[in-house]
Amino acid sequence: MGRTQRIVVIGAGPRGLSTVERLAAHAASRSDKNVEVHLVDPFPPGPGHVWRTDQSRLFLMNTPSFFPTVVPTDVTVTSAPSDGSYPRPISAVRGLSFEEWRARVTADSSFPLIGLSDGDLAEVHALTREGFPSRKLYGTYLSDIFARLRAGLPKTMSLNYHPQEAVRIAYGEQNTGRPYLVELGDGVVLSAHCVVLALGHTDAKLRDDQQDLMEFAASRRLHYWPPAIPADVRWAALPEGEDVLIRGMGLNFHDVLAQLTEGRGGTFEVDGDHPHRLTYQPSGREPKIWAGSRRGTPYRAKAVLDSYYPRSTQNKFFTRDYVDRTQQRAQSEGREIDFEVDYWPLIRRDAQWNYYRTLVRTEPDAIHGDPFEFLAQVEAILSDTEHSSWWSRLDRLVTDRVAPNLILAPERLSRPFEGQSFDSHEEYAAAVVHFLDRDVAASFLGEDSPIKMAIGSMNQARAIVKYAVQDHGISDESWIRGLERKFGGLVEGLASGPPVLRIQQMAALARAGVVRFLGPDPVFGADENAGCFIASSPWVRGEPVHADWLVEALAPANDVRVSTSPLLGRLFEDGFARPWQMHLADSPAPVPSKGLEVTESPHRLVRASGETEAGIFVLGLQLSSTQWGTAIAAEADAELRFGSSTVADSNEVARAVLG
Repeated sequence: MGRTQRIVVIGAGPRGLSTVERLAAHAASRSDKNVEVHLVDPFPPGPGHVWRTDQSRLFLMNTPSFFPTVVPTDVTVTSAPSDGSYPRPISAVRGLSFEEWRARVTADSSFPLIGLSDGDLAEVHALTREGFPSRKLYGTYLSDIFARLRAGLPKTMSLNYHPQEAVRIAYGEQNTGRPYLVELGDGVVLSAHCVVLALGHTDAKLRDDQQDLMEFAASRRLHYWPPAIPADVRWAALPEGEDVLIRGMGLNFHDVLAQLTEGRGGTFEVDGDHPHRLTYQPSGREPKIWAGSRRGTPYRAKAVLDSYYPRSTQNKFFTRDYVDRTQQRAQSEGREIDFEVDYWPLIRRDAQWNYYRTLVRTEPDAIHGDPFEFLAQVEAILSDTEHSSWWSRLDRLVTDRVAPNLILAPERLSRPFEGQSFDSHEEYAAAVVHFLDRDVAASFLGEDSPIKMAIGSMNQARAIVKYAVQDHGISDESWIRGLERKFGGLVEGLASGPPVLRIQQMAALARAGVVRFLGPDPVFGADENAGCFIASSPWVRGEPVHADWLVEALAPANDVRVSTSPLLGRLFEDGFARPWQMHLADSPAPVPSKGLEVTESPHRLVRASGETEAGIFVLGLQLSSTQWGTAIAAEADAELRFGSSTVADSNEVARAVLG
């Protein structure tokens, strides 16, 4: 037996758990080395911070039961190289995606239940394959996987959990063979051969405008609640019956609404006259909620489907094969890939193609003239990639043949009230409720909704984009200008939305007068004369709203430059790390990015000096300099590099660590 390899994994959430699982899988396939793993996190191992099991069951995931996994499935393993570099999971957790776990808890009486409460069991039995679990239940799954993994470790591996925060990494005595020392919050110091950073979400400094609001609140005894993980917030402290300003209408906003309505005893019921519409019966304990965001509307609801990507869509233009050819051509030409030039036009073509294919299939009478001849013309225009005028040619065709309200303009999907003015908050609320009702109806149409299929097309493109841009696959300039500002901002509001239930509930709350809307592009500030917060929209002529309470419905920024993590701060101070430096045309010097600078996979940390730190690896959110969409979980039954990058990265780290 060889020497013992000691590995410290910092972060016990899903990515840390994936790392432990991959280490166990590799350790089980070899007998020449003992593996000693130390898992460090103040939050419970498995759930970590975000998914911990003591949170409200009202907080829902925004992916259905069949989507997520923390354990590689058979499809993932078989899509990997057959050289043994990607071993199957150990038997204790083999095959246990979340959906398989749910199905076995429900139907397999011999399946041991580890740590499930009566409430967990009730939710599991009520949940369907297409249903959206609570984050609490997903945390229970992660906790269960950790327990099974720990109990089934190979004999050559041990696992130790430290419920502490790691605060510093330093060099140890080189002659010990363990070059790193990891200091914990209680003063314990762990020596290690290698360290894996799987930090997940960290707290962050406030923006200047947020800091100003915080200071104003403190000076006037007001209440400003900064960005936070929803499970960390004491929602009961918000007052009943008073005006409360909420900034942000993304996914966290639905968590806020759930706590302030159902969480206070309000109830939703199905409207008997409209089966897809809900009504809300207030408890009388709700605040008066005033919501605002740049879009002026929430993210669009997910379509009701039996698969994550629509089965009927056909992405013909932006494909893996196209990406591979483009990368090879760019390399031979010695140029960088520009997202806006090389990728974005094809993503738009696919969205248009899938929209009009679905429109012709479901509403052929909406097309003037022969719908199939029209579709053939659409295909011919989109397939003519030699001419840059395709957009204007398509615009002329659809203007002549399609009713104006049925023409697809993707950029307007996320800002439906662009350029419109409203005379009052009541008029704007009526417009928003109508928008929400139409979005709900489209979601329930599923594969038969042209709009949802266009969005589904862009969602499929998102997975290929992740593959295409990894490891600086596009220029820094186009990462910011094209990927983040154009595609990222658009697809997030369209494809990353909540389950349709949340939009049904929001419409019901608006009808009941519990939720009011400020309007697009709202301005939040401090009214020095009135001594309170003030908010208004330039597009709504109603009186500005005053309130003593302002809540940021946002998570802390995923940005290493502003993170308040003691560990990250000291990694920078001690020269172990630096942000990736982006080279932008309008900047005379490199600009630090949101993510750490790392090598290609396995992602080793790059020191301030530019040297590689051979034994410190990075996984997850802090890889946003070299990966896009780092918050998205691994997809069950996805190919290794297309939907399962989380477990792919964990596997590469495990291989590198064990040698």
